[in-house]
Amino acid sequence: MAIITIIGAGNGAHALAADCKLGGAKVRMVEFTRFNNKVKGILNSRRIRFEGIEMNHENFKRNGTAVIDMVTYNMKEAVQGANHILVSVQAQGFEQIFEELAPLLEDGQTVSIFPDNFGSLILRRIMRDKGINTKVIIAGYSSLVYGTRLTDFNNMETQTDVVNVMYRENEIRVDTLPSRDFDAYLSTSKEIPALDATTLIHGDTVLDIGLSNVNVLLHVPAVVLNTGTIENWGTIPHVGAPDVIYDIYAHGVSPCVGRVQYAFYQEQAAIARAFGVSIMPVEEDVLQSRMGLIGQMMYGEDFRLPFSEPLDQTTWLPAPKGERFAHFTMESRYITEDVPVGCSGALGFAAVLQVETPVIRAMTNLSNIMMETDYCKTGFNLKNFGLEKMTAEEMVNYMRTGK
Repeated sequence: MAIITIIGAGNGAHALAADCKLGGAKVRMVEFTRFNNKVKGILNSRRIRFEGIEMNHENFKRNGTAVIDMVTYNMKEAVQGANHILVSVQAQGFEQIFEELAPLLEDGQTVSIFPDNFGSLILRRIMRDKGINTKVIIAGYSSLVYGTRLTDFNNMETQTDVVNVMYRENEIRVDTLPSRDFDAYLSTSKEIPALDATTLIHGDTVLDIGLSNVNVLLHVPAVVLNTGTIENWGTIPHVGAPDVIYDIYAHGVSPCVGRVQYAFYQEQAAIARAFGVSIMPVEEDVLQSRMGLIGQMMYGEDFRLPFSEPLDQTTWLPAPKGERFAHFTMESRYITEDVPVGCSGALGFAAVLQVETPVIRAMTNLSNIMMETDYCKTGFNLKNFGLEKMTAEEMVNYMRTGK
């Protein structure tokens, strides 16, 4: 029986923990009191209910209530002796979390990052800086395995957290750092039950994986281009309703937004081409349909939902319970994570080979103005990744070979 440690306690971490436990693994979850502490209700009970329509091509189902083996705030306790470590946290936490994790790693462990968000580069850089030579395999994923929401947590009455899974990824892009470890990872990853219904597609370096993150492509244009509606939603007449959650997929995508999303993707692809690596393929007409890439993930490559038809929200991700969750704001991670991580990271690579990125730059500049910050200064850069002294050729060689 594999021992799996889940680092984090948000939407993805809860789904991974319950899914792996229901799939037969021994599961530990570690949370951080310095972040949004989401495990207070299950410290003693350790119960997570895994529910939802769980759409996937294989008609795979694994609903149920899992009693995981450990819920702790102690990283060492959670990591020691584990076979696999699954990381699902917001990317801004990588530096602090990996500083703590790196010295605890043991030979033979795997670390999987969902989604990678260039985190594999950060973890390897920290290990290098600290002189840590532990023989671990580090894998980065282009997205989470699920479309999922944590709908109830910190409920001291039920002592049961609830995570709703709308869909499982039928296939997902992944690579190791370095890429030469991929075959070994592919073999041992079969011990991770969360991947039981998902085909792993070998990406072309973790640069491909970072640029292929669908969150950045879908979220940033859809939020930036709908700011007025988001801020007015449910507060002025005829704009939304107080009892309806604003949702970018249901309310924020349109033919024009889809065209911007595709132009954004073309710039991501141009960066990848300049470095000589592949990227996730995206067809223009996919982003000219209401559910876009999410529709393909749920229903298959041929699925298209015309913009003339509304999204059926009875089969969509439910809103979390409680009034404090009832309003989508510009403080959402769709901006506060995706811009300083996805946009800033992409711009850093683009600058190396002077790839023109007017759309990504515009989305970033507008976000800076709206949020009164500078995500290019506070966000990810080549120094975070340990690549600032390398040429483009050296970067790709390092990602492929580790040298």
